[in-house]
Amino acid sequence: MEQFKDPIYEPTGFSLKIFRDRYSFTETETWKEACIRVARQMGTAETPEKQSLYTTKFYESLSSNLFVPGGRMWYNSGRTNPQLLNCFVLNPDKDSKEGWGGSAYDMIVVSMTGGGCGDDFSDIRPRGATINGQKGVAPGAVELMRLIDSCAQPVRNGGQRRVALMFSLDLDHPDIEEFLNAKLVKGELTHANVSVRSKHTKAFIKAIKEDGDIELQWKGKYKKTIKARTLWDTIVKNAYNSAEPGFLNWELVEHESNIHYIEKLVTTNPCGELPLSAMEPCCLGHIVLSRFVDVNEIDWVRLGETIRLGVRFLDNALSVNHFPLPEMKVKSHNLRRIGLGTTALADTLALLGYRYGSEEGNKFIHKLYRFISKAAYEASVLLAIEKGAFPLCDPSKHIESGFMRRMTPKIRSLVAEHGIRNCTLLTQAPTGTVSILSDNCSAGIEPMFAPAYERRYWVGDERKTELVFHPLFEQFMKQGRSVEHFVGSHDLQVRDHLEVQKVVQSHVDSACSKTINIPENYPVEEMAAAWLEYLPHLKGTTFYRESTRGFVNAEGKVEAPPLTPIPLDEAKKRFSETHVTGTQGVMECPSGVCSV
Repeated sequence: MEQFKDPIYEPTGFSLKIFRDRYSFTETETWKEACIRVARQMGTAETPEKQSLYTTKFYESLSSNLFVPGGRMWYNSGRTNPQLLNCFVLNPDKDSKEGWGGSAYDMIVVSMTGGGCGDDFSDIRPRGATINGQKGVAPGAVELMRLIDSCAQPVRNGGQRRVALMFSLDLDHPDIEEFLNAKLVKGELTHANVSVRSKHTKAFIKAIKEDGDIELQWKGKYKKTIKARTLWDTIVKNAYNSAEPGFLNWELVEHESNIHYIEKLVTTNPCGELPLSAMEPCCLGHIVLSRFVDVNEIDWVRLGETIRLGVRFLDNALSVNHFPLPEMKVKSHNLRRIGLGTTALADTLALLGYRYGSEEGNKFIHKLYRFISKAAYEASVLLAIEKGAFPLCDPSKHIESGFMRRMTPKIRSLVAEHGIRNCTLLTQAPTGTVSILSDNCSAGIEPMFAPAYERRYWVGDERKTELVFHPLFEQFMKQGRSVEHFVGSHDLQVRDHLEVQKVVQSHVDSACSKTINIPENYPVEEMAAAWLEYLPHLKGTTFYRESTRGFVNAEGKVEAPPLTPIPLDEAKKRFSETHVTGTQGVMECPSGVCSV
């Protein structure tokens, strides 16, 4: 019989609000009850003699907030026929009337279960192309995007979760210029993030630098030659002005792919952290890194135990999940891809005294993520011994991927001998609300937004403003500890962001979702130069320039953004102004008038 001790961690404040609004089964469900519910759901994948043991272990990890699964697992565990996975990639074979209709159908079905959809449109013949046996010409890839995007609105209006889509198109598709400009039209593709997908990134970079041409074509037809630099300038300009498109380096993705010997990958789920093949899901969970800081060091033993348990948890989720479409169940069973990631990296660096983006900090990140990758792969090999390797695994070919060639000889030898349970294991997701759930820690591998910031929100027709301190900054200030190494996302150099992503990516077999923040007045030429420099090393990149997605009210007036960062010196000053110190220490309420 399972033994469920009282939780060590309990969400409070905004964390509790997120738990209540997004993840609790009922309005009255407690954190402990939710953790039991999720643990029991995943425990059902175990054999009868092991169910009690692993249900208890899962509960202890969840309730202590050492490991936090993706949102669908929180929300749907314990329900009838639960859909527990975040996102799915749809079928890329679309160049037919059946393909068009099937794409819309699949998106609606998946979205109505709470899943996001990644969709690549490179198979669609370009606008103006002939259609065999038909009068007229093809409407092109962007028109299908518009169709699918329009189908998303009724799903949302029906009370479903906000529809999340990722649309990608090959860099050399003849419709690429129309694609790049479509998102800039107000009201178009509003449910989708858009990304350019390049299978020849190195050649594209070379052509940009040499002012050469690239050929646009579709399956060897409808060819058109344009300047590489012209296309690159459009990509940069659009990203600078609207935070889209992202750039998917599919050349690196395919080189690193552990299933290179099985099939091609299609596109990077809506948030970009998982390159997936057709009809594959993303199965996400996150290690809360800050929980493993013991004084001034990482508790490596406890971290290793949590990684191994996290791999088992996510593998079990695939076994108990109710898939939206039967093809998705088959694909998931054959590959068993999971995405174990982390959150609270910036908080962990701060606790250990490292400045995010510093050389010393990046050396620690390298050590940390090397450890995580080795522990995860060892865990998956042990699961293969216990439960069997993923059905399509060919060990001798698996160890020859670009990623596996960088793994240690020991791990490559183990995989060669026993196979591996999961085709890939690691990712870095954005972790927005699950980070808030986890005591409002820093999200994913992002820096903290700011040591302090102003938050604007609506109460009826009135817009209010509140001062918010990052929990760790507040803790350090109350304890009289130095905060000089605290740094916000807007205080970093662009290359600081990119270098952190590069270091983490080198240890991740999938991809990293990371936003490269740049100031509002940052020169577009410098952004382009930095992007070009790091493009070969990153599977996906996204830039966000401050204030490019501000709020516009009904009168057309641009309002202040929801969050405004406060620089460190100003944050320290405002903390002192709102906290009274004395012989009793720092008071807990900003007003100094507390109920007792």
